Amino acid sequence: MKPLTDKLRLHAALRCGSRVAALTMLLFALPVNASPDDLVGAVAPDFALRSARHGNIRISEFRSQVVVLSFRSDWCGKCNNLLPLLNELQARHAGADIQVLAVDVEGDPEHARELLEEQSIDFPLLLDARQQVSRDYDLARLPVTLVIDRAGTVHSVRQGAKAETARQLQADVAALLAE
Repeated sequence: MKPLTDKLRLHAALRCGSRVAALTMLLFALPVNASPDDLVGAVAPDFALRSARHGNIRISEFRSQVVVLSFRSDWCGKCNNLLPLLNELQARHAGADIQVLAVDVEGDPEHARELLEEQSIDFPLLLDARQQVSRDYDLARLPVTLVIDRAGTVHSVRQGAKAETARQLQADVAALLAE
């Protein structure tokens, strides 16, 4: 069973008042240590979110490109440090088949537009106000950045925003663009 399907069943059991069934499902059906790392080698879950500037964007629209998908929040200082690195990555590969996307897990459109202007961000900032996409990707902490190949398969997952993270992302992207 897929973890998301199991989560939906768990929520249904809780709504129906069956705490024993819900507890049993929680203990035996859900993965113990689910994380975005579990997505490596799997097709990235598809989603559509509103962008702060570009209307609705569906990740599957970029299936012929390498996608760098980063999850962030305003309260996360490391996330704010990562934005310029992602902007540089997008600029470095201008004209190549690469698209950087950031998902703001708070989803405040006004604040997102201000952030784009303040930091001169050139890539779409997607708004996950309901945090559904964040749940689909099993995020436990931020920032998390996934590199997705042209077929839509998760190639790597990087956490944090240190210089080493930037080097790893650059190497991941370069390897996929060379294929």
